[in-house]
Amino acid sequence: MLEKEPLSFPSRNRYVYDPGVSNRQMWAIGMIVVQWSMLEWFIDMSTHRLMSDDQALMAEYKNLRNFKQSLAFWKTLLELKTAEPFRSHAIAVVPRIQNLSAQRDEVIHRLWAGGAEEDSWGGAGLATTDAGLMPNPGEKVANGPREGLIPFTWKATFVRLRKLATDIAGLNRDVLQLTILPSSPHGYVDSGGQVSP
Repeated sequence: MLEKEPLSFPSRNRYVYDPGVSNRQMWAIGMIVVQWSMLEWFIDMSTHRLMSDDQALMAEYKNLRNFKQSLAFWKTLLELKTAEPFRSHAIAVVPRIQNLSAQRDEVIHRLWAGGAEEDSWGGAGLATTDAGLMPNPGEKVANGPREGLIPFTWKATFVRLRKLATDIAGLNRDVLQLTILPSSPHGYVDSGGQVSP
């Protein structure tokens, strides 16, 4: 499903503001968002399982404000409350999550521009083009903007966005196998000096 471009898309004409992003990119951005929300859910469920009924840990976890903090908290719980060989396998996934988190943040928190969809009112019959990510205010752009060119920091084509969504989906598979499935060694959690299945 993620390796093929969708065949049709809903009309944009009902929206007051027509962003300069192609339909296929919109689809890929949506897939990134959905795949990432699943990843955060898997990590949250695993964190709750590792905390068990420890009220102090639960209170600390509730006070975390962003995903970076939640991921560090989960990693610490993995280090303290799981047994080998599971611990090493689970902690090895963390750098992949961090790398994909940085890419996901670029997609979600940057301004998109420079694209067009030929059948949208904003496209005015122009050929469909993929959008890029604009620099943040004050950000230095390599080589500086050339006359008449938009200084994109990342030409986030449909193919590149689809690959990111596919990479996150693969990460979801691996995290799910580690944390949720009954056959997973995650069931071996150190609870008060006792390793229990």
